[in-house]
Amino acid sequence: MIISSRQNERVKQVRALRNKRERDATATFFVEGRQMLQAALDTGAVIEQAVVAPERLDEEDGALVEELRRRGVPLLEVTGAVFDSLSFREEAQAVGAVVRQRWEKLAAVGETKRCWVALPEVQHPGNLGTIIRTCDAVGGDGVILVGRTTDPYHPIAVRGTLGAVFSQRIVRATAAELARWLPGSGCTVVGTSLAGEKDYREADYASRPVVLLMGSERVGLPAEVAALCDELVRIPMAGRVESLNLAVAAALVLYEVLRQREG
Repeated sequence: MIISSRQNERVKQVRALRNKRERDATATFFVEGRQMLQAALDTGAVIEQAVVAPERLDEEDGALVEELRRRGVPLLEVTGAVFDSLSFREEAQAVGAVVRQRWEKLAAVGETKRCWVALPEVQHPGNLGTIIRTCDAVGGDGVILVGRTTDPYHPIAVRGTLGAVFSQRIVRATAAELARWLPGSGCTVVGTSLAGEKDYREADYASRPVVLLMGSERVGLPAEVAALCDELVRIPMAGRVESLNLAVAAALVLYEVLRQREG
């Protein structure tokens, strides 16, 4: 039966995942679009339920739905209007899913392949989603969220990752846990700061894996966190503004990490 009421209880349960309290309580989140669902399948994410608008399915969407059926994923079939009531995207979608969150602890991180981005107090989900996506693009390990941060499973953050939320490792830690972990991590710890004495392109990112420490949007890198760094670097500014958007700054340094390690 195709559900046509937005007040259907199963529909309301999915819609409730817009709220962090419900995401925390269920340890799940909602994703939408074929690209996101394919990324979830490719990475072995636990899909608890798929949501499908049959009237909108094209051939590729239909093949994806059949794969979900084959894997035994429960399907909730709804009208396009009901699907839109769940959506955070402007363009009409045909498929979505409720997926289980994946969190790790620093103690379980193990050996770093290339780099982590550690983000104390990051507040904007759009920035966080973009950083997760960029970290994936350069072959990074993932992000370490330090202290009270925005939720990586917020719909805006998830959308910004373009599916990298499934391929990147997401770690949650306190500042004290980070301070204890860094000395034994085997990584060079590089922080970005207006007070950095070295151009970010002059730092050595090739000899060891890297932990890149980025300050929050509002206050930058706190002094106690900056003290954990082996090097503080700056991004040169030639205009009137003093700093870049957090996600843009992270992208610049991450691509320098990639350039040096693959150069």
